[in-house]
Amino acid sequence: MTARLQQLAHIFKMASRPDIHLYTAQTPNGIKISITLEELGLPYKVTNIDISKNTQKEPWFLEINPNGRIPALTDTFEDGKLIRLFESGSIQQYLIDQYDKDHKISYPKGSREYYEVNNW
Repeated sequence: MTARLQQLAHIFKMASRPDIHLYTAQTPNGIKISITLEELGLPYKVTNIDISKNTQKEPWFLEINPNGRIPALTDTFEDGKLIRLFESGSIQQYLIDQYDKDHKISYPKGSREYYEVNNW
């Protein structure tokens, strides 16, 4: 597959999967996921979680994140099924692996920079 066809296939894949849903609050970990999504230019929905009212401990949220913490993210995975992610590092790694094919905010796997970034 030529580079142009790969790019078009990736664009189609992104356009056909605008099902990213971020559950977050105005905390550093919540904000960094919003920044990642914005930097990647991904469409996504946001549900603001009011942690002062313990919304993150309600049954509907615990189905997404059994730990009852934010941020959390859901997406339609490549197999068409819903994937639930929590913990900001895990969410960021997923977004980079799935959507940063051109390395806008990451480095190629196996490069020196890829491993050094993991130190942060």
